[in-house]
Amino acid sequence: MPESPRPRVAALALAVGVVLADSSIVVLALPEIYRELNTSIASVTWVLISFNLVIALAAVPAALVARRVGPARAAAVGLAIFAGAGLACGLADNLSTLIAARCVQAIGGAAAVTAALELLPATVGSERRAATVWAAAGATGAALGPAVGGLLTELVSWQSIFFIQVPVAPAAAVPILSVAKHEAATGIIDTEVRRTGRPHLWANLALAMVSAAIAAALFLLVLLLIEGWRLSPIEAALVVTVMPLAAIVGSKLTDRVPDSHSRAAAGAILVSGGLAGLAFLPKATIALTLPPQILVGIGLALVLSALTISSRHAGVVIGLLALTPIFTAEIDQQRHDAINAGTAVILDSPINPLLKLDLAQKVSDQLETEKGKVPTIDPAFEPKPTDPGEGAEVEQLQGELQDQLDRGATHAFSTSFILAALLALIALFPIALSRRVDL
Repeated sequence: MPESPRPRVAALALAVGVVLADSSIVVLALPEIYRELNTSIASVTWVLISFNLVIALAAVPAALVARRVGPARAAAVGLAIFAGAGLACGLADNLSTLIAARCVQAIGGAAAVTAALELLPATVGSERRAATVWAAAGATGAALGPAVGGLLTELVSWQSIFFIQVPVAPAAAVPILSVAKHEAATGIIDTEVRRTGRPHLWANLALAMVSAAIAAALFLLVLLLIEGWRLSPIEAALVVTVMPLAAIVGSKLTDRVPDSHSRAAAGAILVSGGLAGLAFLPKATIALTLPPQILVGIGLALVLSALTISSRHAGVVIGLLALTPIFTAEIDQQRHDAINAGTAVILDSPINPLLKLDLAQKVSDQLETEKGKVPTIDPAFEPKPTDPGEGAEVEQLQGELQDQLDRGATHAFSTSFILAALLALIALFPIALSRRVDL
């Protein structure tokens, strides 16, 4: 009886899902990483940038290697590298080591997903079915990623998001090993390797711009929720899961827009509109982030299927490199404004004059130590006065200051969200120049 292809299909889908979900899982842990490793926002973004940059650069060479040595062997080795580097990430005790391990992990990830894309057509029987499985695996991973990342970060630790990859990746490799052994024994790989045409440059450029906008926005939204609005990682995960879930629901609408140019343009416009909505949030309210996320998710569904591995991950790098310096500059400006405003609020408060001076100095010192980070003032108000009356006044003052910081933090994200929206709109130019956009 011939071997059933179902375990192999499931294994390939798992491999694709685990690797492509990596960024959405890791982004929920970034606030915890940058606090625990005592670094800055600009530095911690390299945990994402390094992974996506290496995958973007390694995707084409990895595909060529897979065609030469056999996609099953390439997938198995890639998954082993991905798991081993994931273990190194979890054990890293400083940012440099973590980033180096992430680069190695990306090399393994590039080998695994490109090889899976080569193996799927022969496994499922057609190019169309293979593309459907590949896209569904990536979308499912992206949808589950924030929830998994938030749960693990809050209930265990940020290291656990890497440790959990260690057994999962080899598990995906097991059903592929029989094909790898066949490749090694016979040297026959032609029946497994698909024929590919020339990539559509303008389409990939357009979709890279959309990917840049979305990746930067997801990173900024997570920081806003956790650091700016002080949500827990689990709460933030539930909020940002709206975006990929909307993309899954929105994928049902793609058949209703048969013209590929119209579909791509509509998606870019929806993504841009959603990001603009996030830029102009009137107040720090979770519910107000949901409609913009839905627009972004539906827009993503209209364009995602045309993204190649290289263009998608290159887009992530573009978005983070372009917007992170702008955002950190805005954070520094808001920190200075917060020091001035906080001092004025404290001095105008009715509490004891000596306590006023002490709190003003502690708040100023605390905000200075938060340079390069979204500021928090809680440590400056500890310990609380033992007198009940003074304690109540201090708590009220702390609440007023925190409200100011919340408004300032929300405003600090506005410029970056606007620029992310413009990145999505820029995609309209290569869409217009392309003769054909394959979605």
